[in-house]
Formats: sequence, structure tokens, C-alpha cells
Amino acid sequence: MTAPRVPLQLIAPSRRLEAALRLAAGPSAGSVSATLSYLCQQLSALCASPVASVYVLEDRDDLVLRGNHGFPDAVLGEVRLKVGQGITGTALETMRPMTVDDAGVVEQFEYFPQLAEERYPAFLALPLLAGPRPRGVLVLQREKGPFSEADVLLATAASRAITAVLEAQHPQGANLLLHGAGNGRGRVLGAARVLSRALPRRQRTGDLSSEDPHSDLMNAFTAEREEIRALAERARSVLHDRVRELEEAATVAEDRRLQERAVEHLSAGLPPSLALERIAAEFARTLASHGPAARRAVDVEAFLGGVAHRHAGLEPVRVRRGELIVAVHVSGLSALRAWASGAVGALCAGVAEDATGAPVLTALGVPSAFGVRQLFDSVGNGTRLALDSDSGEIYVNPTAAQAASWRR
Repeated sequence: MTAPRVPLQLIAPSRRLEAALRLAAGPSAGSVSATLSYLCQQLSALCASPVASVYVLEDRDDLVLRGNHGFPDAVLGEVRLKVGQGITGTALETMRPMTVDDAGVVEQFEYFPQLAEERYPAFLALPLLAGPRPRGVLVLQREKGPFSEADVLLATAASRAITAVLEAQHPQGANLLLHGAGNGRGRVLGAARVLSRALPRRQRTGDLSSEDPHSDLMNAFTAEREEIRALAERARSVLHDRVRELEEAATVAEDRRLQERAVEHLSAGLPPSLALERIAAEFARTLASHGPAARRAVDVEAFLGGVAHRHAGLEPVRVRRGELIVAVHVSGLSALRAWASGAVGALCAGVAEDATGAPVLTALGVPSAFGVRQLFDSVGNGTRLALDSDSGEIYVNPTAAQAASWRR
């Protein structure tokens, strides 16, 4: 049943207080979905949002709608996103709240006809975290934005009750055993570093900008291309045989069509950050029908992400020596950068056949596992991991005895 459209100014403070008390009291016993929907109902009143939804991180990289107030009950369990997909998936992947005044004009927006979300285009997507571990996303929707900083703080405080429900299923710090397809490169211990595929939206400002935006972006392309050339040459110097996926990833950086297309978008009036997002989407659609070649779209996205960070004057997330990279799909370029930075292992939710970085990591001797189910349900930045790439076993938060056996 759809929630009535109540103007924000008509929601009395007493009603918010009642909702806060009910939220603190918690629901009566019931299923997880019933519990989450109850909490959504209270959050809807507390945060003055007609729609409140909880997407739970499940399986490999699925965000599943498990709790809601404002949409029909039939959508529970039916609406699903991938990590990095849509506004909701992007919030989880970047581990940052996202506020959008009009979702219909945002590139990341994913439209679900059964939700008819055009009625509530203002979004606040808040990642639900248990320590460093992502557990899901709380989404609040209104007819009009913006969501203020005070709204974000209120939602963050109120969301702890939801996180507690999710954490009760898999407590933080629990010792878990995951399985994947290993690449046979031995055992390794380390901390997780989750890779984000999101392109930054921040624009260059102040002394970072020149009088020629075209020149700024072209310089970013040139600098990124030169770094990739150097990394590829370094990898070739330690490899005995040619690795096709490495060469293909390096070729992406030399594809002048990407730069030419960026100039076209800039000339049409698009800001650089949105132009780079648009190019990544265009190449993904173009390559989608080309079978195995479709995997190259992830390398295109990785290259454009590097360009976007340089243009925005932002330092991209660097993998530190001793860390294991964790991703949905590992691109060849991400694998190359991780190896060069001293990454000791890699875990991927997607299967090896979908990851151009899989052969690169294997050739460079980096222990890796692919097709790891429930990876993002159990692992976040800083999570301790023990990977046996021969058996494909991954211990999350290994015990002292397990860690000692890995060091033998």
C-alpha cells in the first residue's frame, strides 16, 4: 500500500517523537523482512520521507529489497541491484551517502517500473556499515529535495537499529569460511582493500583549473596513459610469456576514440566528469554484444576512472603493500596497479571468465580467488583475510591458529 503524500511541514514534531520511541523499542518478533519493514515505517515518520527502503547485501554482490514502507509488499525480494548499480548500489560501492534532488536526470539512476519511483525523485541513499563491513543501504525518498546535512545525520543515527538487525545474522568479527575458484598461487594473509568503480563527480576548482577545460582534460588523459605504459612495461619485464589480457588492457589506454569522444561531449556542453561517465556507458553498450570482448568495458571504465580522478585533482585509492584487493569484477588495469602497489592477493565476487584481471594476476603470481559467494556480505575495508588460492578457501577474521598455519 502506497504511503500518502504528506507535506513535510505538516509532520508534527510529536509524530517524530512517537516514531523515535517506537524505533528505539523495536518490533515484535517476526521475520527479518517484517522487522525491517517495521523499522522502515518508523524511519519514514521520523525522517519525513514517504518512502523508506532497506536493501540488504546478499549472495555475491546483490542488493535485495528486504524492507520497505511506501511501496507494495509484493516488491520485497523482487527488486535487486548489483553493487555499483544505480544510486543505491553506488552508495554502497563508494561507502558514502548519496543525495539526489531529481533521480531522473542522474546517470546512475536505475528505473524499476513496479516501483514507479518517479513519484519520489529526491533520494538519500545511506550505506549501512557494521564496523568496516558493508551490510546494505537505507534509501529515503521524497517528492522534493534537497535532503539536508541534518537529514543525513538523523538518518544515520536512526539507521543503527537496522544495522543491528543485519549484524545479528553475521556478527562483526565472526570467523567465516568462504569458497571460490583459486588460481593456484599459494597462501597469503592480509587486510582487505575494497576497490570502487565509481567515477568522481567533483569538478576542478580554483588554482586547479586553467582557462581551457579541454586542455585540462587532455592533460589528464596524457598523464594516465603514461602511467599505464610504465606499469605495463614493468610487468612485461618480469613475465616470461606474453599475457593477452595485459596487452589488451594496455591497448585501452592508447584508444584515441575515448579522448575524441570526450572532446565531443565537452563541446556539447557536458561537464568533464559526466562526459567520462557517458563514454564509459557508451562503450559498455557497444561492447555488450561482442561476446568475450564485452569484458573490455571494465578496462575502459577503469581507465576513464583514472582520468576522472586526475582531472578532479583527487588522489585515487591506492592499494597498500600487504593488502588483498576485493572487487566485483577485477579489470586488467586494476590488477596491474594492485600488483605494482604491492597487493598480496585478490578476491573477486565475479567468476574468472568475467574478469580481465584474472589472467594478469595469475601470470604475475598474485594469489587470487574468483566467484566468491557472499564476499561483500562478509568483507569490508580492513577485514583480516587468509586466502588459500590452491583450495579456493578464504577465512574471514582468521583465528590465531589459522593465521599461524598460513605462515608455515
